[in-house]
Amino acid sequence: MKQISNFVILVLLFLSILETGCSNSSTSTKKQDATRFSKNQEDLMGKGWYIPKSAPVGELSSKYGVKSKFGQQDNYFDIEIGDGCDVAIKIVNQTNDQCIRYVFIPANTTANIQMIPQGQYYLKLAYGKDWMEYDNGDGTIDGKFTSNVSYDKSVDVFDFGKKNSSSVINYVLQINIKESLLQNNFQTVSISESEFRK
Repeated sequence: MKQISNFVILVLLFLSILETGCSNSSTSTKKQDATRFSKNQEDLMGKGWYIPKSAPVGELSSKYGVKSKFGQQDNYFDIEIGDGCDVAIKIVNQTNDQCIRYVFIPANTTANIQMIPQGQYYLKLAYGKDWMEYDNGDGTIDGKFTSNVSYDKSVDVFDFGKKNSSSVINYVLQINIKESLLQNNFQTVSISESEFRK
């Protein structure tokens, strides 16, 4: 009788270990499902694009192809991003179409871009999720969103004054996407990805 009860205990112990092992394997399947990639991402990965360990935040360094320019005065943009998407913004000089700053702002955050040089600027905006990057092999990196992507250019021109003026100028911009509808406090028009990348 004692042998039978020991046998039953061993069988029950074995079954509980087996059940625990199976439930752990279903958890690992869920983790695997969470790392599935979209067809677009898989295509880009096949071309050398990768998902960085963490998406950039704030002003992007010169390795993203933009040499930042700074002014002497504290002219600035306060940019508030609502929920719905992350946003990459290029601040472009209206006179020569040269990008002077490139900024990545995650959803539900605010960025303060300071020391904007005097002059007139428009914005190029990329909205989306799932940031990916490509190493060009020359020390520069391309980055872009791979899902829910759209590109815009501001119709509004932001005037930060003339050279040698002493006024400090700022703009508060609000960008939000709700139910696939863009809600900004400034006017934009749609542009292509290639136009954004120029």
